[in-house]
Amino acid sequence: MYRILLLLSLFMAPFCAFAAGNNPNESKVVTGSVLLDQKTPLDAKVLLAALKTDWKIRTDSANTGEKTIVFSAPGATIMIAYLDYPVAPAEIKAAAQISWLWTKAAAEASRHQAQAVISVIASNGKMLEAYKLFTKVAACVLEQRSASGVYMNNQYLLVPKGFYTAAAHNLLSNQTLPVYCWVYFGIQQEKGKSGGYTYGLHEFGAKEMEIANSTHQLQDVQAALYDAALYVIQNNAIITNGQSIPVQGEQKITVRLSKAVYLEGDTWKLEF
Repeated sequence: MYRILLLLSLFMAPFCAFAAGNNPNESKVVTGSVLLDQKTPLDAKVLLAALKTDWKIRTDSANTGEKTIVFSAPGATIMIAYLDYPVAPAEIKAAAQISWLWTKAAAEASRHQAQAVISVIASNGKMLEAYKLFTKVAACVLEQRSASGVYMNNQYLLVPKGFYTAAAHNLLSNQTLPVYCWVYFGIQQEKGKSGGYTYGLHEFGAKEMEIANSTHQLQDVQAALYDAALYVIQNNAIITNGQSIPVQGEQKITVRLSKAVYLEGDTWKLEF
């Protein structure tokens, strides 16, 4: 991962300055890797054409190199960097161990030979749009190349190719937000009680959410966390202590800030 960050920092420094204006603190980078099965550089011409025709993304001021593609889209700068080596095996192994969405991740993701690191640089206030762009670009790469899935290192999230591309097309066709591609949902069960947590809401400037010691079934806990996360992301919601937020149709759940049970620091606890 150090090599990835070093390469990105070298290529992205001027583009971060562009995105942020005079204040670089106003910009943020959404980044993740498409896990490629073969060590073959991306075809920039084909990829840029597919982004325009299949994914309706304007690719202005495109600059391509042997291993990089950089272009501007409305409100963002996007870079795709081909790296001819896989993500660190320890990272993939750790993410695979907690990946319930991709049950065969340990075997399938670990076989990738190279990666396309996608970085979307946008304003902190445009994180939802930045994640939408990232998802469409990643899905385009997945469809153009032999690849197994996507790894989001900031969320320890592995998503298989079929699930990811289907979610991306749903986003394109009916604006359904692919929250499972952006946020990890952990679930826990102990002594007859259920619990769970989100990990990825921090990407949208929000605190993570948890449910602890619930008498509900695990699938209901997960559904409640999903609905709450969707509400926060979709509405760019600022939660206040004791607020009630909508989940599972018209039901509302009270949230309170307290010390984390499964994570670190403070999290919003859903009283569910």
